[in-house]
Amino acid sequence: MVKSADSHNEIGRESESELKTLNPSVYRVQPTNETQLTATSGFSPWTIFWVALLGLVSANFMVSVLAAAINELAQEFSVDRSLMRWVVTGPNLGFAVLAVTAGKLADLYGRRQAFLVSLVGSGLFGLLSAFAWSAESLIAFRTLSAIFGSATGPAGIAIIFTQFEAAKRIRVLGWWGLVMAGGPVAGIVICGPLIDLYSWRWVFIAQVPITALAFILGYKVFPSTSRKTDIKFDIPGTFLLAAGLSALLAAINRGPIWGWGSTSISVLTSISVVLLVLFFFQEKRAVAPLIPVEYFRRRNFVIPMLSQVFTNFAYMGAGFVLTPLFIAEVYGHSVTRTSYLITSRPLFFALAGPLVGFAGARLGERVLSVSGAFFVAVSACLLSLANATSGDLFIFVALGVAGFGLGVMQPAMTSVITNAVEEKDVATAGGAQQMMWQLGTAGGIEILGSVQESREPISGLVGSYNEAFMIAAGFAFLGMLLVSFVRRV
Repeated sequence: MVKSADSHNEIGRESESELKTLNPSVYRVQPTNETQLTATSGFSPWTIFWVALLGLVSANFMVSVLAAAINELAQEFSVDRSLMRWVVTGPNLGFAVLAVTAGKLADLYGRRQAFLVSLVGSGLFGLLSAFAWSAESLIAFRTLSAIFGSATGPAGIAIIFTQFEAAKRIRVLGWWGLVMAGGPVAGIVICGPLIDLYSWRWVFIAQVPITALAFILGYKVFPSTSRKTDIKFDIPGTFLLAAGLSALLAAINRGPIWGWGSTSISVLTSISVVLLVLFFFQEKRAVAPLIPVEYFRRRNFVIPMLSQVFTNFAYMGAGFVLTPLFIAEVYGHSVTRTSYLITSRPLFFALAGPLVGFAGARLGERVLSVSGAFFVAVSACLLSLANATSGDLFIFVALGVAGFGLGVMQPAMTSVITNAVEEKDVATAGGAQQMMWQLGTAGGIEILGSVQESREPISGLVGSYNEAFMIAAGFAFLGMLLVSFVRRV
């Protein structure tokens, strides 16, 4: 099956061979081997898909489940709020730093195997989180659980990628995107009452049976994938990427504490830049690179990655942590009431799924992505107008606009990225996309949180939040501008 570039591109009506030569990053032939589109395990593609979603939920659901309880945890462990934010930031960093590595391991050693090992590690460290004795131990267990869980995204998307033909993938990715982005938010919503009525520890105990069920079903229904014995794993590239990202994310996290212009932050940033540059040169000369360098020359690979950093910066930074804190501090709501109020994001995200499935092929990924980023920006603008008298309905609607926007944008961007790489690298591409999501998330949480805290003595409590939301809107508009350059698949 052949995919052509958008009719507005410079390619025009040249012959098939000329199209391949002129624009290989957009126009490439999909694998024709029908076994790649068949559930070799004997189960239907949709059965495999729903089991993969269950596994993703069991790991992704718990990544930021404690976001609405940061204040309570800080009081329980007698630590400051900036340290306790690591209970959310740490897991997100684990998802970011090792997402590409997890995807590559899935491509090389088997996607089914990677997915199942991921579930075991995520469930084990999730259970240990329930018995954490300090803030540091809780952060460590949550981060390790997320590191293992990071493989469920790229491995799972690669498993389902081979079960559906290209025309049906954007519909499937609509549901996949709902779980990937909406899962953590839904986790806060569902677990809020548990935290208020019982204890945050019960949340992680409840994770165990869900993860166990996902493992059993995955073991039974996922098609077997063989290990590639003729390719070596890029250990130097993995180390350079992980170390470079860790230094960058550490600088982002410590910036509010040490000061953005401090020597320590400058050193961490410089180390990050050097390591990431070395990573790029390592990939150019590696026999089996972690990420093939040629993909960085493909518009439909690079632009969606960058645009999602900026969009997720606004979506997660403003709506995921900052808004719950705004609701708690300005409105004085409980964790449960706050959790119910922010249900609008996953709710409207879910409503966007059918729209993507119905209109995706008609409108194209570029239109969907630009529209989605625009809605995220509008949401941040609305939140920047919120005050003590705005009321719950205003917040509910403002968050719902963001949920709808990302629900439209995310599956479209996933479709663009996975169609811009070779089938053998789908899990790696999924890991790279997951990494960029989490970079945007970490940056949004820490930078917007820093802005709010630093501006509070000057602009007041409500004013400081409004200013942080306006910065989020600016990042979302930048993401919208970037994504307008994506070529239609």
